[in-house]
Amino acid sequence: MSHILYLVRHGIAEVNSTAGDPDRQLTDEGVRKFQQAALGLKRLGVEPDVVLSSPLRRAEETARLLVKTLAPKVAVELFQPLAPGHPPEDVLQALRPYRRAQQVVMVGHQPDLGELASQLLTGSTTLALLPFRKGGVAAIALSAIPPRETGTLQWFVTPKQLRWMAGKAG
Repeated sequence: MSHILYLVRHGIAEVNSTAGDPDRQLTDEGVRKFQQAALGLKRLGVEPDVVLSSPLRRAEETARLLVKTLAPKVAVELFQPLAPGHPPEDVLQALRPYRRAQQVVMVGHQPDLGELASQLLTGSTTLALLPFRKGGVAAIALSAIPPRETGTLQWFVTPKQLRWMAGKAG
């Protein structure tokens, strides 16, 4: 069985929040742009079985926008290993309960997503750091979840490219 893991960086968020970093929310622009980006993901055929989100507000809001467009029947699950600072190995081992899912979306933060992508693609957190922009997405094919060997990068797109694809939907 083949699996696709989609790594999604949260959308544009407030720079400062009086409530603190964990409670920074998406800006109006961030919501608007990610809604458009989600339409681009739909055009690419993304149909997640599972959507996991960092527990930080901006990531959860991004995940909810994604689910609304791509998989309204799928619940967003808060996934503590996607909170900033968790090593990629811990994130991957925590995926065991999702081993039967074919398409898993993980919404998180930089630089953690870049390191996770590098780990998935090369076995090292530093050899192929992907520069995720806010709202950017990587699709990585894996033979198993959690992976037992390195995966294959299917595509890596910026939010601007996703919005362009959404505008081309016919």
